[in-house]
Amino acid sequence: MSDLNTITTLLDVFFAERAFSPRTEEQYRSILMVFLSKVNVDTCTPTDVQKFLRTSGWGNSRQYVASVAIRHFIRWKFREHPALRVRIKREKPHPGRTLTETQIIRLLDSFDRTTMKGCRDYAIACFALDTGLRVNEIASIQISDLDLTNRMVLARVKGGRWEKAFFSRYTASALEEWLNMRDPKDSRLFQVTRDGLRVIVRKWGEKMGLKLSPHDFRRTFAVMAIKAGAPTRLVQVAGRWSDIRMVEYCGIFSRPQQWVRGSSHR
Repeated sequence: MSDLNTITTLLDVFFAERAFSPRTEEQYRSILMVFLSKVNVDTCTPTDVQKFLRTSGWGNSRQYVASVAIRHFIRWKFREHPALRVRIKREKPHPGRTLTETQIIRLLDSFDRTTMKGCRDYAIACFALDTGLRVNEIASIQISDLDLTNRMVLARVKGGRWEKAFFSRYTASALEEWLNMRDPKDSRLFQVTRDGLRVIVRKWGEKMGLKLSPHDFRRTFAVMAIKAGAPTRLVQVAGRWSDIRMVEYCGIFSRPQQWVRGSSHR
């Protein structure tokens, strides 16, 4: 199959009949567009699918997700099909980056809170460290989801469900400062998109001589909680992880950030 219009129409029907979250649909759609344009799904074998995945240029994690997406689609279209037998072994992820206490302090001190941007960035950093929310979850929070009195936010999390996340008095104070500066016409709490937030966080890291991504804050949330004595089960619930092994992996294997050679912050 190679006609992009035909592929798009077919995928529109597939997703209309499947209750995936918006994020999952976006991810699966991009994978299936490539797969269906290169592989004849009517006659493909497990070997064909495996060859497609291995030559895709994707890493192991992406290949694993792609194999799941492809099986979902094939099962929907055919119910039974030889390609449903294809499997990709999921490798253990490389230890993720985390921030040390010293790096957190340096980061927070780097924001000019007298400016609108500095005030927003300071509030985002505090909020991310306190809640462990993912980048998409943070970017999608509306001002109406925030409860400063009870230091709580209602967030639409992975899987599409709504969950509560709590934050400290320190973060509540940072949020209150930001609320006094933000544009009241924009209903989003931080008034930034998911991709925009990734760029913002990357620039924070560049300024400090670090590689930095929003997900580093989620891992740091878990590591800091475990270091403070929180049981892994409590961290799992607070961070909304479905598998406690992810929390244990964060706590044992996450590696502290190292200053990039040549940086003035060492």
